[in-house]
Amino acid sequence: MQHHVRPSGPTLIAAALSEERAALEAHATDLVPHALPGLAEGALLIGHIDGYPVALLRCGVGKVASVVAVTAALAVQPRCVISVGSAGALHAGYRVGDVLLADGVLQHDFAAAEADGFRLFGYGADIPSNGDPLLVADAELVTAAFNAAAPTTARLGINLRRGRVATGDWFVADQKVRDAIAARSSADLVEMEGAAIAYAARTHGIPWLVIRSVSDSGDGEADLSFWEYLALASKNAAEIVRAILPALERR
Repeated sequence: MQHHVRPSGPTLIAAALSEERAALEAHATDLVPHALPGLAEGALLIGHIDGYPVALLRCGVGKVASVVAVTAALAVQPRCVISVGSAGALHAGYRVGDVLLADGVLQHDFAAAEADGFRLFGYGADIPSNGDPLLVADAELVTAAFNAAAPTTARLGINLRRGRVATGDWFVADQKVRDAIAARSSADLVEMEGAAIAYAARTHGIPWLVIRSVSDSGDGEADLSFWEYLALASKNAAEIVRAILPALERR
C-alpha cells in the first residue's frame, strides 16, 4: 500500500541515543522541548533544519522503547517518520561511516526457537503475522530521498547505498551471530529499532524511512568500535537526513 507524505506537520526523526540525536541537533535551529504523555522530559525537541519543520525524538534503545516513544510522538502529526542512527555491517561490503537508505526492514529475532538456534517465520505468510515482520519501503519515497542526497554524498565523500536493514533486540558483537543473521535475513546492516519504528508508522498510515550509518562490523570488536565510531556514524546519517528534507516537502 502506497502512502503520500502529509502536506503539514513536521518530519519526525527518531534516534535511539542522545549521541545520535546530537548530530541532528547540530543542524537545527529554534529547538524547544515539547512535552507529551508517555515521553520522558526532553525526549522530544521541536524546531527546524534549514527552515524545514522537524521533531527530534530520543526514542531509546530496542524495539519496545522505540515503538512506545514514536507512537507517543505521533501526537505532533508528522508528515513522515525517519528512523536514524548507527548500525553494524553484516558483510564486508560496508565500511565504517557508510550510510544505507533502507528499501526494506525486517525483525531478525521474530522467529521460532529451535535446539540449534532458530528460524525466521511469518515473513509473507498468513500465520502467525500476515507477513508483518518484513516491511517494504515506499519505492518512490526512497528514490526521491536517495536522489536528493546525491549532491551531499558527492560533496562530503559519504558512501550512500540502498539495501535491507535487520532489526532485533540484540547488540550484535559476535561474528557467528552476525553471519547467522545475515544468512537468515539477507540484510546488509543490523540494528535495534528501525523495523519497529517503521511498523508503528505504517500502522498509523504515515510514510517512513530508515537511515543507518555503519559504526562497527558486528564482530568481536564491535563493543569498542561502536563507541569509537558512533560520532562519525551519527554525523554521516544526520547529513543524509538533512539533505533529504527538501524532497519530503515537495511530495
